[in-house]
Amino acid sequence: MVLLCERKAVSASPLISIIIPVYNVKQYLRKCAGSVLRQTYRHLEIILVDDGSTDSSGEMCDRLARQDDRIRVVHKRNAGLGMARNSGLDIAKGEFVMFVDSDDFVDTCMVEKLYAQLEKTGADTSYCGYSEYYGENNIKPQPAAYNNRTFRERDIIDHVLLEMIAGDPEANKEALLSMSVWHALYSMQVIRVHDIRFPSEREFISEDIIFDIAYLQHAACVTYIAEPLYFYRHTNNASLTHSFDERFLNRQKKQYARMDEDLSKIRAVDAYRMRLDRYFLGRVRHFIGMVVAHGRIHRDYDAYATVKRIINDQDVRTVIDRYPYWRNSFQLKMMNMCIAHRWALAAIMLVFLKQLKKNRRF
Repeated sequence: MVLLCERKAVSASPLISIIIPVYNVKQYLRKCAGSVLRQTYRHLEIILVDDGSTDSSGEMCDRLARQDDRIRVVHKRNAGLGMARNSGLDIAKGEFVMFVDSDDFVDTCMVEKLYAQLEKTGADTSYCGYSEYYGENNIKPQPAAYNNRTFRERDIIDHVLLEMIAGDPEANKEALLSMSVWHALYSMQVIRVHDIRFPSEREFISEDIIFDIAYLQHAACVTYIAEPLYFYRHTNNASLTHSFDERFLNRQKKQYARMDEDLSKIRAVDAYRMRLDRYFLGRVRHFIGMVVAHGRIHRDYDAYATVKRIINDQDVRTVIDRYPYWRNSFQLKMMNMCIAHRWALAAIMLVFLKQLKKNRRF
């Protein structure tokens, strides 16, 4: 059953803005832009934000703009993904907006289907599923958990936003819904009225969820279709060893504090605390995995000492001491138990076993 929502009437074919931040993606940009230009929904403005590219990406943006008058190009000094999206929002003229990362691409019907769902339900925001793209012969669809489901008012926070952060302790998946902004149509009216912008990922490690919290508390009606219409490209640059950062834990602690502050303004702490704690512990486990992978490549790196330092961190102790990890699924419970009991060596061994299991699947 589809719940209909009230929304201000818009034109029969409203202008939709698509914002694409561009930084050193010359090998991917043509495929990304082509998938947007071929959209079956034609009333688009496409904003390419060249974020100070040092390869030929900026010139490619200008060439694409000369080929299609729906494209607008912004050239700016490099400041990161969030700031590039904000530059696009500053000049966007559409009634709705979609974000696409320039190394990804989209189904040619994505805009049409997302907008059709808005029209069908009267919502101001629509989401779809996505596919993980490892290559033409290795695509893993990730349909959205909801299909033809619509939420409004309090349910938007409880069944959309909180499910983006993390599941309850018993949930098998870390989060039911993706927090990424690139699989949705957003209302520019909501964004403009409430002056919603992205923070810098140089300050916060996940700028998307901070945007989600700011936006969804003001959305009147949110709707989902399950179909995977966005293709998220996995590259070698996304590997744990390539992205290793000693500051990862401190940045996650800052992220946690910001999310806690923002959520406390819209919900009682008890309504979100366990989900936020699960999110944080997931990032702690991810960092342990990064440390172990880095130690395997760099033999002079003391991974054991770093893991000990992570699980003895005071903020990690505060969260793990109150989190009911014994209610987690078995594998998750084992790793959280290692953190709770400060078993650094056992945590490292679990990471090795997980990696071995993963390698055997491929």
